[in-house]
Amino acid sequence: MLDIYNKAAELLREGEDFAIITIVKAEGSAPRGVGTKMIVKKDGKVFGNIGGDVLEQFAIKEALKVIKAGQSKTVSYVLEEENKGGIGMRCGGNVDLLIESAKPPLQLLIIGSGYIANALAKIGPLVGFSITVVDPFAQKEDFPDAKQVIIKDPESGISEVNITPDTYIVVTTRHKYDELALKKALESNATYIGMIGSKNRVKTAFKTLVSEGVSEKDLQKVYAPIGLNINAETPEEIAISIISEMVKHKQGGTGASLSSK
Repeated sequence: MLDIYNKAAELLREGEDFAIITIVKAEGSAPRGVGTKMIVKKDGKVFGNIGGDVLEQFAIKEALKVIKAGQSKTVSYVLEEENKGGIGMRCGGNVDLLIESAKPPLQLLIIGSGYIANALAKIGPLVGFSITVVDPFAQKEDFPDAKQVIIKDPESGISEVNITPDTYIVVTTRHKYDELALKKALESNATYIGMIGSKNRVKTAFKTLVSEGVSEKDLQKVYAPIGLNINAETPEEIAISIISEMVKHKQGGTGASLSSK
């Protein structure tokens, strides 16, 4: 059982979605007992077993649906021949399986360590983000809620981060490393990339990147200037506007007020 938990922790660290199948009820002649677990990855590969044979084939199909939908469920199987209402087994028992969706937390990669970066690192975990900070001037004590603080320049620091399609990247480097950070971010599969800066600063950074071979199509993926327009002024207000835009990116919506006034 410990191996299953260790594997689950490993997959979460690697940013993988998966499902955990647990036998929660077993009656009659069942291949494994209550509490037996198995992990199913989104590519269909498994770790552990709940008895093999046809039961696992059915369970894996359901687990893949759970991974895709992100919603856990319970399923029941009769371990009899098909002409007896079963799934094509001869055990003669019944099993109930709990299939749980397991998703790593969304990752917020903050490139920079100034006031806005600090505010983002405080607010991000409140809406489910795991925080990673990359900046050569970062101080770990300034980011107590961060999972990881990498005190390196963006080029080498970003290379140490496991960026997945669930990663959100915010570039706030006081402009010293903007172009370098954006270039590295665009090489990743992050779902969201944003950069702080005025419209003129953004235009200058994009022009530099195009001259270095970055395509304008790729640059269209960047949210810059970053955040929703709420006339934010303080670092905390700016962080809220950025987090709001990331939530909008994840959940959809217009960003407009819900009030009819």
